[in-house]
Amino acid sequence: MPMPPREGSDLELEENNLRDRAIAVWRDWLVAVHRPRRIETVKERYELRKRMSRANVNIAAGNRHSMAVRQDGRIACWGRYDDGQAPPGGVDGDFVAVAAGDNHSLVLRQDGSVACWGYNDWGQAPPAGVDGDFVAVAAGYNHSLVLRRDGSIACLGSNRQGQAPPDGVDGDFVAIAAGEDHSLALRQDGSVACWGYNDWGQAPPAGVDGDFVAIAAGGGHSLALRQDGRIACWGDNDFGPAPPGGVDGDFVAIAAGTAHSLALRRDGSVACWGSNLSGEAPPDGVDGDFVAIAAGLDHSLAIRRDGSIACWGYDDYGEALADVAELNATPFMTEIVIL
Repeated sequence: MPMPPREGSDLELEENNLRDRAIAVWRDWLVAVHRPRRIETVKERYELRKRMSRANVNIAAGNRHSMAVRQDGRIACWGRYDDGQAPPGGVDGDFVAVAAGDNHSLVLRQDGSVACWGYNDWGQAPPAGVDGDFVAVAAGYNHSLVLRRDGSIACLGSNRQGQAPPDGVDGDFVAIAAGEDHSLALRQDGSVACWGYNDWGQAPPAGVDGDFVAIAAGGGHSLALRQDGRIACWGDNDFGPAPPGGVDGDFVAIAAGTAHSLALRRDGSVACWGSNLSGEAPPDGVDGDFVAIAAGLDHSLAIRRDGSIACWGYDDYGEALADVAELNATPFMTEIVIL
């Protein structure tokens, strides 16, 4: 017996149901195919940001001196030398990272030991160096930090504000930063531990939670780079180096000076904010194809992708050379040798 003809509304309903099911299948397919790709892309960007943020180990700016690792492992030094912090002829060795404090310097050898020179009245730069299986160095005003491969931290120098506990700091840390009288350490989970002087809120004892991949400590302020490229800031903001709301952008590295801050964009240009009394932080930033940055008392440095160095800011002691031709005669390290 033939079926009675269906009403038009029934046909439309069936067609709509078929269309909805087709769209649902298409959406499921898109999710199945593209979601893993998106996850992998995000992961790749995160790893790239983390890797690039650590490239700052190749360059350092202190109070009135500067240092950088050459591609052959030697250290170039320029600027003030009255305490032996920047030997004009540089330092030979198989070095992989540098850190510059007020008037002292630390460098990490490929074998994990640390060499030191410069002002040592507080024990922040023992002339014999420091033996150990270290993977990172940081230098503050009169204190120093060295990160062991097991994630714990050894501290040297002045502890008058609690910035360098003689027994060190235990933890699962992956990065360290030393400010004037405060210290920061980045945990594996992306949170930041802080200790030392905290009158401006630069080192909250409870630390700072977040999904951070890099940290920087200035005179009285602190910075932390998020996985998504934005920057969190806390501490002294009198000259604008640490906006409480942070800084938005697609950044891959950060540096903190005494009262100014730098951030390296993915495109290789540098953003600057804070004090610019000596030209250390041009409000319009600095264009270039940079891969690493450093901020000192009131001067700034950056390494280009080709291994040459740019300097700007205060230069009365030669710490931010206007003529860098001789300095750039031999290229500087642009890759990360040790993490």
